[in-house]
Amino acid sequence: MMKRHLLVLILVFSCVEHKFSFTVSPDGSYKVEYKGHGDKNDLTDFDFPLPTGAKWTINSTLENAEAESYDYTAHRLFKRNEYFPSTFYNEDSIYFESLLKHHIKVKHFNWIFRETFSFDAEIEGRNVSGKYPKVEQFILDTENPPVGWLKEALMYLLTETLNQAEIEWNTRPIITAELQNWKNNELEMVSDSTILEEIDYYKNMGLDIIMQPASPHLYNEMDSIFKLLEDELHITLDLIDDSFSFQLILPGVLEYTNADSSAGDTLFWSFDLQDYMNDDFIMHTNSSINYPGRQKAGLFIGFTTIIIFCGLRVRRRNK
Repeated sequence: MMKRHLLVLILVFSCVEHKFSFTVSPDGSYKVEYKGHGDKNDLTDFDFPLPTGAKWTINSTLENAEAESYDYTAHRLFKRNEYFPSTFYNEDSIYFESLLKHHIKVKHFNWIFRETFSFDAEIEGRNVSGKYPKVEQFILDTENPPVGWLKEALMYLLTETLNQAEIEWNTRPIITAELQNWKNNELEMVSDSTILEEIDYYKNMGLDIIMQPASPHLYNEMDSIFKLLEDELHITLDLIDDSFSFQLILPGVLEYTNADSSAGDTLFWSFDLQDYMNDDFIMHTNSSINYPGRQKAGLFIGFTTIIIFCGLRVRRRNK
């Protein structure tokens, strides 16, 4: 079998602040500034990958000697209606499906008589309650984790790996029964703290139960499925102490926003894992610039055209 990735559950959290600033110009182009502040290891892990690449202007203190906290700043100018990446991750050690995605669209349209601007952002929900309800309780109160939360999480990873793998129809019931028997007679007999201390042992035992009866040609597939699910859980737990704030400036007259607050022409949102651990967190704003002069000119031209057209028809009838 392939080498299995370790389920690393970090229960000592360090706070990281992620701040985004979007400034949209009247021509539709927009400037983005990202500021990250916090512990070095938490800043550079994959729960929220940092913006990188030649198109970004980077300023960072990550290379400095030991410090209590670090800063990472990135600036970039986007063209009108240019695509904004849903993740900044550009490596291949983590599956895309495991990552936290931010779907952001900044749109500008010129309709001659008016111009419209919109900002739509969706922080993709993690569906924690649907996958591991006790982990949701743990996220809400890390000081008092519910009994059995780690067992539930481990069983979800194993059961979902089994569900997604293309195992023969006559083998699946056998593996399911063996896994349930192991859960009832061994896993339920130990505490979460014991499982955490010996996570490799219990994880590998569970993987042996679901993989050994399966055909050897499925081992790689099952390892990949488990890794995807494990990374997803790991990233979710790593996000517990990460906070996010967005600020936005749009041209024109504000028509609608669901921002938390505003100051002058700047809109603000703040959120953390509890806001998107299940459902998507949505940010939406739209504004417009109206041109009354163009509208009047358009009406005049239209009215004049109608009069001329009607006059020509009357003349033709009289002939």
